[in-house]
Amino acid sequence: MQDHARGNQKVAWSLNRTPLEVVAGPMGVSGLKVLNNVTGEEELLEADGIFLAIGHTPNTAFLGGQLPTDELGYLQVISGTSQTGVPGIFACGDVQDGIYRQAITSAGSGCMAALDAERYISEQHA
Repeated sequence: MQDHARGNQKVAWSLNRTPLEVVAGPMGVSGLKVLNNVTGEEELLEADGIFLAIGHTPNTAFLGGQLPTDELGYLQVISGTSQTGVPGIFACGDVQDGIYRQAITSAGSGCMAALDAERYISEQHA
């Protein structure tokens, strides 16, 4: 993703900066106030649009390999469900979705996991 963005002449890179405030203009975004982490000074970056990305690495390392993952680290689930290869363990959201990774699909898959977990618990106590 970075290589693709770096190859785009319309993308300006401002590394070592911490975003402080999106600045609004008469027609929408006009810039971004940032803290220069090298100099300690605030700067205004002019922009008519802002895209923030936090990366695409699933946050599954804390599991220490206890659940099956694919080669990129996403938890593997039984197709069409939130069930992992371990009975009673369900996965949802960004840790199991290497394609969409968006908030709305995470919310939907969270609901799936809740319903799968409820069904699993009910079956254990039947």
